[in-house]
This record gives sequence, C-alpha cells and structure tokens, in this order.
Amino acid sequence: HYFIQSNLRMIKRFLKEQCLVPLLTSPLIISERAISYGIKKDKFGYPIRKRDPETEEVSDNLSSLIKKSPLPPPSPPSGYDVKTNESMALYKAYLESDRKSMLEAFVRKTPDFSDVVKPVEFREGMRRTGLIGRKHGQTVSYLRNGDKVVSTMVEIQDNFVLSCQPTIYHGNTDYLKMKLAAFDVPSVEDVSLVKQKEYLSVGIPPKQVEHEFIVTAEQELPTNFKLDLSHFFVGQYLDVAGLTINRGFQGVVRRWGYKGQKQTGPGKTHRRPGSISTQGLARVLKGKKMPGIMGNRPHVTRDVQILYANYEKRYMLVEGPLQGVNGCFLFFSDSLNKDPIQGPLLHCPTFLGHRTDIGHEIYDRGVIDPTESFEYVYNNRLDRKQRVPRS
Repeated sequence: HYFIQSNLRMIKRFLKEQCLVPLLTSPLIISERAISYGIKKDKFGYPIRKRDPETEEVSDNLSSLIKKSPLPPPSPPSGYDVKTNESMALYKAYLESDRKSMLEAFVRKTPDFSDVVKPVEFREGMRRTGLIGRKHGQTVSYLRNGDKVVSTMVEIQDNFVLSCQPTIYHGNTDYLKMKLAAFDVPSVEDVSLVKQKEYLSVGIPPKQVEHEFIVTAEQELPTNFKLDLSHFFVGQYLDVAGLTINRGFQGVVRRWGYKGQKQTGPGKTHRRPGSISTQGLARVLKGKKMPGIMGNRPHVTRDVQILYANYEKRYMLVEGPLQGVNGCFLFFSDSLNKDPIQGPLLHCPTFLGHRTDIGHEIYDRGVIDPTESFEYVYNNRLDRKQRVPRS
C-alpha cells in the first residue's frame, strides 16, 4: 500500500490503458485520501500488517475499508471482454451506464410527497424557500416597446431538501432553516466519506453546493423533496445573493472611484489616496476608504425579473446583470419588496403539479418571442414611452 500511495498517477494511467473497469471506477481503490487515512500505520509510517495463524495470509484493514464504501466497485456486464474491446466509445458508454446503475442501486428514488405536502394560502409576511442556480453569461432581450435590455442566463437544476430545522429570526421563533443541495459532483472521489454517508442517509447523490434559506413554519418541506424551476413563475421578481468578482488588491482609484491628483507637479502621487486626516488621532478611522482587496464579497441584487423560462432545458433569463463570474453559484429567493404585489400569485409552499402542465417554454408578456412573425410583433408593438405590461 505504500507503493500504491507513492505511485498513484502511474497506477491510474496503467488502469486506463488496460481498461480495468472494476478497478478504475472504484472510488476508494484509487482514492489517495482513503488510502492515506484509511490504513493503520505504525510510528515509522509503514502500514500495519497482520498474519492469520491458520491460513498464513497477510492482510490489513484496507479490505474492511472497501466494505464500508457507499459505492463498491462495479462488475463488468455479461459478454464484456477487455481484450476484444477495440472501440474507446464502447468503453466510455459502458462507464457511463455503469455509473448510472451504481447511483440507481445505492440512491433511493424520490418518494411521492403528494399526501404529505399540501397547498397553503398566502398571507402577508410569509417566506418561501429559494433555489440554487448557476450563472452562464449574459445576452440581450427585446421588449415590445423597442427597448433592448441586458439579461443573464441562469441554470436551475433539481434542488433537494437536506434538512429543515427551527431557528430564531429577528427574535421570532416561527421560522425554519431549510438547507438545499444542488448540482451533482463530477466525481465521487472529491467528496469525503462523511459527506457521502450524509447524502446516502437522505437518499440523494452527493452535490456540489449547499445553501440555507430562512422560511416560515407553513413552508416546511420534507427531506429529499425535489424542487425545480417551476417553483418560480415567469414575470416574478427575485432577490439574488452571491459573491462578486474577485479583483484582487486594488488602489483607491479603481476600488473607490477616486479622481486622483494632478499629472504634473505633485510627484509620483498621481493615483495615491493622499492625506487620510488622522493627525492627532494616531490611528486610522474605521471605514476609511483605503487600498485593499476588491470584490469577492457577499452582495444581494434586488428586484430582478424573470423574462423567460425553459422548463425542459432547465434555465431562465432574468433582467439585468448579476454579480459573480460565469459558472458561479447564485441563490434566488422571492423579492421582499414585491411580496404584497406578487404574493397571491406564488405557489405555496411550491408548485405541486407536474412540469409539463406549465409548458415547454414561456416568455413574459413584455418580451418579444423570437418565433413570432414580424406582422404579429408590429401589430402588438407599444410606444417607447408606454409602460411594458408585466405578467
């Protein structure tokens, strides 16, 4: 095992060349963390080996570690021979199908909560759970009054409820802390054994990101409940939370928008902050605008509207730019400022029907559908000063 730990890359390359599928797809055989932490070692760093007096066989605790693995090594299908496999595409197809069968074997299917979750009538002050999404860049959308607005594409995959615990929010005990998880991990090796057991106890595959939303007691959802894009409706206003782009260490001109000093005369102080007005204090005042790390801070964008939603491909377009780089995770929730207006239109605690009942894709009333004819767009145009109707 010391040889395996020190030559892990060479072993992985050898397994790929020889197409040893049971060894290659096992999450613990080639896991450096499992090998380094799962094998008992002596004070010199060598693995402790035990000899059976009856069979005279030498063994250690690696076999017991593999037995405890939530995803054991798969077995090749019937009729599959690595020596006669001439196509790499066949090998990849087998690998994908086998991984899918592994998840189906060890992850329970989403149960039916139709008898548990019931619709709730909206009341003022009610807070629903949000969703976890991923940013995928920006595009433009055209409104019926001729305006062109910036819109951000957001992917919303299935969100699963991990836990729901009571909490105190602004001194009120009628709130719950609901934890959601979304976006499958690319490889099970990247997830610790503790997290794997936690997800398997819930009955879902390991996820990349988790987030907690504050909800009222009426919006409680059971564990392993699945949420999708139908939780929101087209035309709804949302609050988006996430981290801004990390710009690194920047000066006051870029970080705070300082004008700077003269280009001639003051010396090499063109982009410096100048005096910070601390004479007699012998310290820097709190909140003083100084050079430092710019970005990578939590930010909430208020009242962004959903312009378009595709329920089959699971993405939506929201009006305006959003914080963060492409590929970052964002957290969407109902807008607090628009609750009195859009509250009666919300599905509480969530949309309990089937996704096909809504439709394939929906555009907002004020957004031009690219599939519409020119005559229809021209006949339903609005004056530029006229307010665009919203859903």
